[in-house]
Amino acid sequence: MSDIQIEMASLNSWPAFKQVDDNGWISRFADGYTKRSNSVTILRPGTVSVENKIIHYERLYKTKGQPCIFRLLSFNDNTEIEFILNSRNYTKGDHSLVLSQELKNNEFQSLYFDSMVVDEWMKHYCKLSDKKLKSHSTHIKMINNIKGKCLLAVLRKNQNIVSCGLGIISDVFFGIFDIVTAPQYRNKGYGYELIHGMLNWSIKNHASVAYVQVLAENTPAIRLYKKLGFEHSYEYHYKIKNCPISELSRNWRKANRLCRANL
Repeated sequence: MSDIQIEMASLNSWPAFKQVDDNGWISRFADGYTKRSNSVTILRPGTVSVENKIIHYERLYKTKGQPCIFRLLSFNDNTEIEFILNSRNYTKGDHSLVLSQELKNNEFQSLYFDSMVVDEWMKHYCKLSDKKLKSHSTHIKMINNIKGKCLLAVLRKNQNIVSCGLGIISDVFFGIFDIVTAPQYRNKGYGYELIHGMLNWSIKNHASVAYVQVLAENTPAIRLYKKLGFEHSYEYHYKIKNCPISELSRNWRKANRLCRANL
């Protein structure tokens, strides 16, 4: 497996409402929900008219009432792009790691997962993460747009749902998203048990590689995934255009407040 293959699988798994690939510069829009789906991922930087490309995307995102955000991947040489972005008043945003593992010859605990529709699963996700359901209409719409095979997983203990997560298979790649455990049930091994079951499900559904994206500062999550067999593949960070708050649409400001921690 290659880093680019994992990256393409992650883009395909977590769909934006609009996505355009311009020679490796992939612009995405999803009503402001998550930076990953509302930014330009630079898959192949190229060497021609880099500054002109940046200016083009600044204008494009401004027409949408959104800040221009670039997502820079560590397997590229981003020296020139970083220099230009810094000169154009960009600041560094979240830094995340992509961890992966090959599933061949691995064994994971089997779990039974209830068959759920998206709206039902989202109620549990919002309750466990202490978020308001009404603020996740875009989140629900994005999950409904997923093309790959999707697992809406919940873990029950004594009839209580203690943890939940989303798994998506694109080709042979299994992406893990939206893992959350209720605060009162954390540090009891439930997240570990849930992901074990999700990985077992992915193997039964013909996935051969699993990956997850996690904030670099989230040491407990990184420790958990490494315990499950994941290893470092590559990293990415955001560069965000500083602009007056008046230039941002009301929808983007609301979504950014609600989803600031999303990758």
